[in-house]
Amino acid sequence: MGMLKECPWTILHSGHVAWYQRALMRGDFAPGAPPVGWYVVYPDGCAADPYAKVVCATCGEEEPKVETLIPVETATGRRNFLRNCREGRESWPPRTSPNTCWWCNSPKTVSGRPPLCVGCAEHLRRY
Repeated sequence: MGMLKECPWTILHSGHVAWYQRALMRGDFAPGAPPVGWYVVYPDGCAADPYAKVVCATCGEEEPKVETLIPVETATGRRNFLRNCREGRESWPPRTSPNTCWWCNSPKTVSGRPPLCVGCAEHLRRY
C-alpha cells in the first residue's frame, strides 16, 4: 500500500485504494451521507475539491457508500477505527462542518474557499 507523506490514512473501497486522507474524522463515515472531501488526497498527490463529489481513484465510482469504505492507518495497517460506531457501541460523532478549517477542522476560519484557519493558511502559504 502506497503512502503520501502528509496522509497517515489510506481509505479502501471494496478492497482497493480509493484515496488517502490527512485526517480521520469518524463522523464523516456515518451511514447515509456521501463521503466528505475535506481531507481527501488522491494517489496522484492532488487534493480533492472539498466541494465536489469524492471519487474512488481506482474504480471511478462517484461518492462510494461510506459503509463500503475502510480507513487504514497506513503506518501500522490497523483498520478497526470505526468498529464501535458501526456496531452501535458508540454514537457517531458529527460530520465535518463546512464552516470549519478544511485542513485541521478548527472552528476559527478565515474567509475563502476552502475555509482555512489562520495557522493553516500561513502554513500553506509557505509551500
